[in-house]
Amino acid sequence: MKKLILWDLDGTLIDTLEDLAEAVNYALKLRGLPLHTVDAYRKMVGHGVRNLVQQALEASLREQPGHAGEDGGPNRVPPAEVDTALAGFKAYYQAHIDVHTRPYPGMPELLTELQAKGVKMGVASNKFQEGTEHLIKEFFPDIPFVAILGNRPGYPLKPDPKIVEEVLSQGGIGPEDAVMVGDSPTDMRTAANGGIEAIAVSWGYRTQEELAGNRMVNSVEELRKQLLGFYVSDPLSTPPTPFKTKLQQLVYKTFAAKQIPFTRVDTDPGITMEDCQHIDAKIGIHIVKTIFLCNRQQTEFYLYVTSDDKPFVTRDFCGALGIPRVSFASADKLWDLTGVRVGATTILSAILPEAANVHLVMDKRLADAEWFACTDGTPTCFVKIRTQDLLDKYLEGKTLTLIG
Repeated sequence: MKKLILWDLDGTLIDTLEDLAEAVNYALKLRGLPLHTVDAYRKMVGHGVRNLVQQALEASLREQPGHAGEDGGPNRVPPAEVDTALAGFKAYYQAHIDVHTRPYPGMPELLTELQAKGVKMGVASNKFQEGTEHLIKEFFPDIPFVAILGNRPGYPLKPDPKIVEEVLSQGGIGPEDAVMVGDSPTDMRTAANGGIEAIAVSWGYRTQEELAGNRMVNSVEELRKQLLGFYVSDPLSTPPTPFKTKLQQLVYKTFAAKQIPFTRVDTDPGITMEDCQHIDAKIGIHIVKTIFLCNRQQTEFYLYVTSDDKPFVTRDFCGALGIPRVSFASADKLWDLTGVRVGATTILSAILPEAANVHLVMDKRLADAEWFACTDGTPTCFVKIRTQDLLDKYLEGKTLTLIG
């Protein structure tokens, strides 16, 4: 886990595009120039507001008949005209800076969690300083950033590494312990120039093609994993609160009624094999793999419990049971008959009335093991019990077929 995170602002922490577009269009309208769509501004932002206004002016001039350069290239707007338009933009933008602007969903919570973990954070933006400070203080008032740095007179813009050096200096952190998170190639170059790692986010103002070749995430949850690692709680011996599904509640009610001791861990959604390895390490054994199957007519259904590293071979499974060919059942049937969504399939569903006619199948070597661990019906909680308690108490009265 890195000790300091440098955040880009626009397109990374918050979505400012619509307010920026309206402010530039206001400056263009004062000059009687063609306006641009919000989407057209995506490629203009990120290099400071002066550059933004200049690009918008030049694009508007290109749309006017008789104003293209002799070589068909862009019109160059005199610096004085850019200054005048920039003043109009700033006056409007400062008065309307947060009309549409909002943090990206999940970002305030992520920053709060990072703060609680002791991670230092700074902002490195090409937005003018006053606007950068205003938006950070409005949308993240409780985060004690070590530095909030925007476009300031006498300081170079990103991708110059000076802004990285400033944040590291104010945070007292070396480059090896820092990472920059941004939405543009400019942010990626800034990190490289400053000698720190970088993570690109795909929800901002640049396309995935423009960010290709960089370490990239497509959601705040993915970013959280990159910054904090896969979360697994310390082992717990009490039920979760609140319960997330009817099945989860029934599982722990059954444990209590049948006096089945358990250990569980709360986790991030377990998706990859690497995620499962983190869970295995905390809970002390390998989590089993449970597969939901059905015949072609969808009249017979099977919950098959096997080892996490054992590939499923249809021929072997069907041969062991002496049944016709089966395949994976649909997500709808999984929910209707076992009360779980994809990623949380578990033999613990057997206690549901809806699962009364679902066949229970388990590899024999799992039944012979001392301990058994699986999801409790959610993808974010995994439970460990003695295998004998599962077979003799939890599944009491159920028919379980052992194979292999």
